[in-house]
Amino acid sequence: PALPSLPSQELLIFYTLSPIDGKVSGAMAKKEMVKSKLPNTVLGKIWKLADVDKDGFLDDEEFALANHLIKVKLEGHELPADLPTHLVPPSKRGQM
Repeated sequence: PALPSLPSQELLIFYTLSPIDGKVSGAMAKKEMVKSKLPNTVLGKIWKLADVDKDGFLDDEEFALANHLIKVKLEGHELPADLPTHLVPPSKRGQM
């Protein structure tokens, strides 16, 4: 399934993390990601997949992607080794 457009709930969570220049750092995002109770190794893999532009920060689309991947894992599915094209946020498609 394709990445859903940004749900307002995730957008609200993103903005409670006090993004700087529209992005949150790993430390800021981790506060939210650890609530999933997934192991740090899994969360690290999710971060690598979600940080599409590899800048060490997540913007709102990448944050939504990280949340989507957390849900996928919590539903018992395996994470992809590489991010499938249909999950790449629209604003990042030219960067792949």
